[in-house]
Amino acid sequence: MQETVLTTLIYKYNPYARFFVVLYIVSIFLFCLFTCDHIPTYIIWLMLCIWALPLVYGAISKKSIFNFRALDSRLLTLSSTYIKVGNQRYAIRDVAVELHITAYDGFIYSIRSEGLLKPQITYGDNNVLLFKFNGVSYDNEFHLRDYNSYITLCQLVDEWRAAGVPVIVKEAFTREFVDKQYVRKSRKKKK
Repeated sequence: MQETVLTTLIYKYNPYARFFVVLYIVSIFLFCLFTCDHIPTYIIWLMLCIWALPLVYGAISKKSIFNFRALDSRLLTLSSTYIKVGNQRYAIRDVAVELHITAYDGFIYSIRSEGLLKPQITYGDNNVLLFKFNGVSYDNEFHLRDYNSYITLCQLVDEWRAAGVPVIVKEAFTREFVDKQYVRKSRKKKK
């Protein structure tokens, strides 16, 4: 029987993001301080609004110098017998696992807002794997690229439980709901 394996990207803390944000804000403040006597106030306010756009863009975009997260060069590999982070390998029988599953990339669901159903799309990047090995806790935020990755992860959770591994799973959406949304999306694509 073939072993179930999921290999995915993980994120790490970007140590330079805070430096860039502070440097950017200080430079804007200094520019405004030295030019406030020469430029009308409404132009300074307009420039502040324009200068705030890169910060807002950095906060909501996937990649920018202002993001506090960056892609890690290591890969996360989950298997029915081990967890591998980069080159470090941990036997699944020796760990306690807590898994927070948000969704996969491109998952579409609807929320009711002001009486209307509005579709929302997830990026698949807010999933978290916490595990404890020899008393040390490890925290990895990872990416689920598609529905098949999500199904593989769910299958791995079931295999870990069957093997007696202590697993706590917190899901933003139930498996049934995700399956229904995927089937609904697949039907729309076929039409």
